[in-house]
Amino acid sequence: MALRLRAMRRVLKPTGSIYLHCDPTASHYLKLVMDAIFGRKNFRNEIVWCYHGPGSPRMRQFNRKHDVIFWYNFGKSWTFNRDDVRVPYKDPKQMPRRAFDTGTSFDPEQIEAMRNRGKVPEDWWQHRIAVRSKTERTGYPTQKPLGILERIIKASSNPGDIVLDPFCGCGTTVHAAEQLNRRWIGIDISKFSTGLIRDRILHNFKYLNADDIDMRGIPETVAEARDLARSDAFEFEKWVCGYIGAEGMFREPGEKGADGGVDGVLKFFPVREGKKMKPEYAIVQVKGGNVSPDAVKALHETVRRYEATAGVMVCFADQLGTVENQRVKATFRDAWGSYPVIQGYSIEALLDDSRGLDLPLYGYKRRGARLM
Repeated sequence: MALRLRAMRRVLKPTGSIYLHCDPTASHYLKLVMDAIFGRKNFRNEIVWCYHGPGSPRMRQFNRKHDVIFWYNFGKSWTFNRDDVRVPYKDPKQMPRRAFDTGTSFDPEQIEAMRNRGKVPEDWWQHRIAVRSKTERTGYPTQKPLGILERIIKASSNPGDIVLDPFCGCGTTVHAAEQLNRRWIGIDISKFSTGLIRDRILHNFKYLNADDIDMRGIPETVAEARDLARSDAFEFEKWVCGYIGAEGMFREPGEKGADGGVDGVLKFFPVREGKKMKPEYAIVQVKGGNVSPDAVKALHETVRRYEATAGVMVCFADQLGTVENQRVKATFRDAWGSYPVIQGYSIEALLDDSRGLDLPLYGYKRRGARLM
């Protein structure tokens, strides 16, 4: 962490700011690190982000329901757009008394205008966590709420400025930056995250296409994909799942361990009897090498065992023949058509977007597309 923060100090503009999010178990250590790298005099705020949620009835302590965000700058002048982050007063009694102690008379319209102009938020923010928001959650375990990042970016940058997130995760920071007309750079060690971020941006900003997003460090050609599959099968699996929008089932994205024969899960919404039905699932298996007949049969057994609707074997194109020859030929239907219970999908098709998965299209969205 300290090495990355030192790198952030080197690239931070004199008028720029850095925000560091952590939980209370690490905040006191990281405050010392931030003081050492950015200087105690450049500490602006410790922001406490409060949220609600169920607690454990067996916990022998108060429920932990807040995180910490440290704000530092690095220069004698820094950006702080007070008026861009004001929030309306919910109650007239919350308005400062000094607004009425000047001896000036205000009519009701003037009072309402001042109330709507609002106040600059305190250093404690109440905002629900993203994983409990149906309109935001992407399934990523450490996802931050879009509203938190919007407030930070509005406060400490201007349109056209560059926003950098070196721990980008599922891309909430770059989503907020694009929405607020800032330029952005997102960095993450996980190839799963890079695919997820690309997909999220393309689905939420229709004026962008794949060529508008410069992606580095992930496969762009079939040869590079083969190299990744040979050198790190787990990273290859994560990259594929992130690219097609497959969610975790027995483990979180990026977490190693037994997967129960399930590398990822795709959620889709078939339409039957004229109605959008409850979500159904396709189980995803990723193979970076040879696909054996037993592997195809095992996928079908996994679909049956977990009562999924379909299964997808993702592999290189030269292995699709085995998938086609060994898969069960059963299909399932919805109002739009018929779909294979087991299907193959090639890395080549994934890279060039030459065709999509053969699943119901109504409501089927890659991960990140649910954000509006």
